[in-house]
Amino acid sequence: MNLQEIKNKVLSLPTIMNLADELLIIDELMTIDVNDLIENQDIFKSIIDALELSHIDSGFMELTEENESSFINFYKWLNKTNNKFNLGINANTIDSFSLTVEDVKKMMS
Repeated sequence: MNLQEIKNKVLSLPTIMNLADELLIIDELMTIDVNDLIENQDIFKSIIDALELSHIDSGFMELTEENESSFINFYKWLNKTNNKFNLGINANTIDSFSLTVEDVKKMMS
């Protein structure tokens, strides 16, 4: 799957995605071809923006011990990818995917 196809999928979803859709988009992003990423940075960033909006609105509240690692792995991948290709993605955006179940519990108490 390429970035344009992923973007089209994101555009077909509600602004606030369900967690399964967030995880699907994340899995697809982490397998894109490097050349696609380099050539289509704006598309990549728009997908990341959509994921961030969904995740900080309600997705993080659906974190469980079973799915937490998927978001942590995405956080690490996104941070590494951002640095490697100098994408200019805001650190706060990247950090929104680093929340753990324990972090959410602390925020809610």
